[in-house]
Amino acid sequence: MEQNKEIRQCSVEFHKVPESPVIEGRAIPFNVQSPNREGFREMITPEAVEGVLEKSDIFLLYNHDRSNGFLARNKRGKGSLSVDVREDGVYFAFAPGSDNLSLYIKDRIERGDLDEMSFAFTVAEDRWEKQADGVYDRTITKFDQIYDFSIVDQSYYGLENAVGCKRFAEVLAEEEAENKRKLEELEREEEAKRQEEEQRLKEYYENLRKEYLK
Repeated sequence: MEQNKEIRQCSVEFHKVPESPVIEGRAIPFNVQSPNREGFREMITPEAVEGVLEKSDIFLLYNHDRSNGFLARNKRGKGSLSVDVREDGVYFAFAPGSDNLSLYIKDRIERGDLDEMSFAFTVAEDRWEKQADGVYDRTITKFDQIYDFSIVDQSYYGLENAVGCKRFAEVLAEEEAENKRKLEELEREEEAKRQEEEQRLKEYYENLRKEYLK
């Protein structure tokens, strides 16, 4: 299912734990509806992560880029990346290492230059509901896998970056197919009524002709 991987971003406050090198923040918010992103809004329920984090291999990255290594890792519940499910979301914590990437990230977080998170995932279960304003509300109720948490320079949450566009396109295609089916069914019903009326008129005039020839 990795070909259906999606990416989401959210603003976050990083906290440097007092008298500790640990930095923490929230990676996945619960019950927070996103803005309208080209036709759909999105919300994640707490149930979406149940049983998923324990089986996922989650890397903490910078801009979703593995080419420069990774900051920390939580492999099926264990590792240098701490993952904690709280009432309002999934939080993470890590102690930056002495490598260049960790020092770079630590410095920019402390300066306030970095304040946004993102995460990559695939979905097992979701609901789509079209609202009165024409916008779809998507509720993610179960993730399939969580692939990474990523500290990012800039927020990007749009269809142009393949964040949910495939699934949204499928939903729109399903709606179009259903509308087409209903239209075809209506046309069939109208054609059946037309033929029934033609037959009724034919029988009516046939009966008139027979009466006239008597």
